[in-house]
Amino acid sequence: MEHVTRRALLIGGASGLAVMAAARGARAQAAPATAGPPDPKLIEDLVVANRILVDQGVVDGYGHVSVRSPINPNHFFLARHIPAGVVTAEDIIEYDLDCNPIDLRGRTQYTERPIHGAIYRRRPDVMWRIRWLTAVKYVSVLSG
Repeated sequence: MEHVTRRALLIGGASGLAVMAAARGARAQAAPATAGPPDPKLIEDLVVANRILVDQGVVDGYGHVSVRSPINPNHFFLARHIPAGVVTAEDIIEYDLDCNPIDLRGRTQYTERPIHGAIYRRRPDVMWRIRWLTAVKYVSVLSG
């Protein structure tokens, strides 16, 4: 039997939270023109995923995670440009797939957000995305 480390288990848990958050509303019949008010549980799961990834040393500094809207698959949610370990629900910004913020309210944005939008546009099966940059290597993770 393969030994599973605590870190691997928690990374899997954070990934699972992001996937569950994205799937929460996947049974919607038709996507509305706008995403409407986000599901508070989806936003809470995204905040928790950011913090777990920092706590476990997966991301440091300004790594981040985004999630596709389960209500409108042409929208996604991403925190404003702050360290992932201090993200709150108020920091989450909704974007369309061209990376236009729906309600910016003066918050700063990640310059890397077009990567998220391009992947969500190209891959409708992708429901969340994690990105981080370390001094040693660049890592980008996709999952459906």
